[in-house]
Amino acid sequence: MPRVAFVILLALTACADSSPDHGGAAADSTPSPIVGALPSLPRVGPVEVDSGPRVKQERSPDGVRLVMDPNPGDQINALQPPVLDAANGKRVRFAGTTITRDSLYFVGDVTAAVPLADLPLEGTLTTSYCRQGENLCRSARRQVQIGR
Repeated sequence: MPRVAFVILLALTACADSSPDHGGAAADSTPSPIVGALPSLPRVGPVEVDSGPRVKQERSPDGVRLVMDPNPGDQINALQPPVLDAANGKRVRFAGTTITRDSLYFVGDVTAAVPLADLPLEGTLTTSYCRQGENLCRSARRQVQIGR
């Protein structure tokens, strides 16, 4: 922690010394030693829009059963199960019947039921999942319409 405070203090001092209001030299386009020491970030291409795994809607006389349909090898995060925040204030939570030994991911179907009385339903579906071969889950949000 003392090192962080020292770096912040050093940065503030460098900024104050180069200000014309404090008697220092006017700022020019030459980067200060602190800024020049920071690594540059890599340039990336277009950002991929990730809406998460697909959701199948299975109709029944009682309503609609929602089933997460991830790509083969992808895993749905069991520590942050998918949830649909409806525009009317209701929350529809997904659940699975089985999880992995480490309790991190669902195994098998991850589902939620929407009763007929709540249809049609619109809202934001938030899903945390890991793509095949990745060790870090990502969150995806998208607008959904159920029962239309």
